[in-house]
Amino acid sequence: MTSVLITPPAAGLWRKTGASQDFPILAETRLRIKKQLQHRRVSFDDLAPLVEQDAALCLHLQQHVARNRPNSLAQVSGAASCLALLGLESLVKLMKQLPVVAADTDEAHLQLYRRALLTAQLAGNLAADWASVLNNTTPHYARWSTLMSSAPLWLWLLQHPPVRNWLHLLGNDIDLLPASRMIFGPAQREWPQLARQLHLPAMAQSLYEPAQWPDRAQWRHLRRHDPRDSDDQRALMHRCHQPFMICLMANALAWHWHIAPDSPRCQRWQHLIANWLGRSIHILRPHLRQLQVQTTRNQHSSAATGLHLLVSPATAYQPYPWVNPMGQEDIPPAGLRQPFREHQTSTVDDAPAGTPTAPNAPPPERRQDPLYMKKLLRQLQHEPDSFGDLHYLMRGMLKGICSGLGMPAACIALLNRERTALKVLYSEGLSEQAPLRSFLIDLRTPSLFTKLMEKQSAVLLNPDNRARYLTHIPPAMTARLPQHCMMMSIDAGAQPIGLVMALGNDNQPPFTQAEFIDFKNLCIVTCHGLTALRINTEQRRQRPPTD
Repeated sequence: MTSVLITPPAAGLWRKTGASQDFPILAETRLRIKKQLQHRRVSFDDLAPLVEQDAALCLHLQQHVARNRPNSLAQVSGAASCLALLGLESLVKLMKQLPVVAADTDEAHLQLYRRALLTAQLAGNLAADWASVLNNTTPHYARWSTLMSSAPLWLWLLQHPPVRNWLHLLGNDIDLLPASRMIFGPAQREWPQLARQLHLPAMAQSLYEPAQWPDRAQWRHLRRHDPRDSDDQRALMHRCHQPFMICLMANALAWHWHIAPDSPRCQRWQHLIANWLGRSIHILRPHLRQLQVQTTRNQHSSAATGLHLLVSPATAYQPYPWVNPMGQEDIPPAGLRQPFREHQTSTVDDAPAGTPTAPNAPPPERRQDPLYMKKLLRQLQHEPDSFGDLHYLMRGMLKGICSGLGMPAACIALLNRERTALKVLYSEGLSEQAPLRSFLIDLRTPSLFTKLMEKQSAVLLNPDNRARYLTHIPPAMTARLPQHCMMMSIDAGAQPIGLVMALGNDNQPPFTQAEFIDFKNLCIVTCHGLTALRINTEQRRQRPPTD
């Protein structure tokens, strides 16, 4: 990394910053809570979600308990429990006293402070979701701690203009920790002291103890492997299971989403998180995108979540200018004048889009990934709700066929409402121009497909049996099927709803019986997952609203 001359804050400035704890809350928070308090019956459970939309208000409530009821601080596990300790009267009094920051403020430091609060809310949402997966703390406490974990940064953004350059460094593809060291210096003692001064939850304070973090070698291992799959990674597993890691991972991903959600740096953190959670990256990404979209809708803005940056066909970055000690825009130091986004290079795993391929090169050998399949089957069997909906579950299954079982391509054809036709709706490994994408079978004429859709069943097609199995099917459709193909009908607890097809390459060896058994096993487990997800979704829809 290029050496950049940046003067870190002096020790006296650390003490001065720690003594000033004036955190404005969001203007919209005051309006929401005021409106909620006008209802005749208001419970702490009604107010808690509103409080947790404002990380600064959460911090004020935490500090209020620490100063007035220090012996009860250990009982605080979220907004609801904190409000129960303080009472509504204390909340009303606090809301009247606290300053607010409006959405349309034209002061640069307040604009950045607002974005930091909204990014903290995104991190809190991620933390609550991951805590339910790891079961090493409660989702409420994980959200509560993560919401406040970046409070020391808020102080610096409000008090010291050069700290805004931390965001400029992130936009130049410098990771969070190196960027923090460049701005603040080593500061090994100052960060923990500031976290204690702010009365952060214990889980958030542990975030500022780098000695507890994985070391460099452990980070490299976590980037490439799930530590659960290695017998010699008990130390890494122990560190990964510490609650503060939820704060660390959530803040890292939230800030990288804010800066550049499609950047190589962000992709790297998603791989780290997938291995940390023990999830397949192909299954985790759609779920993360759902959380990103939900938070954007809740905030009525993508300023913090970076969702608007995904519209660009190229990797887009949230621009933050370099500022001088007076807080005025200035020319960055040498080494930072050329933004990284103008010099992107492809990663090892991604070849440039225009890279030519040898026309006569043999197709790659089919290779299974047992660890990938183990994670996918475990998620389908025990955590089907983690896919979010049937759409993502089916896409996860197709990823499993190609990435886990090693098949060149796969697709899923679903029934229409009248159950008179099958049409391919999901695919993996097929080009945009592949004829199979427009595969459509009329089920009103008896054929192999009508038999498959009567009940859960499977078939293995090869050049020897194609003519027998594919009778009564239009030649235009049979020509779209490769010589080697496996098919199985799937259901969601009743009649079949669709057909899964694993597609072979004509230049590769035929599918083996072992591969056919693995394919059928994946389809059966997928049916169980579809059934459980359908039942759980219906039950949630039937629940009466909580309002």
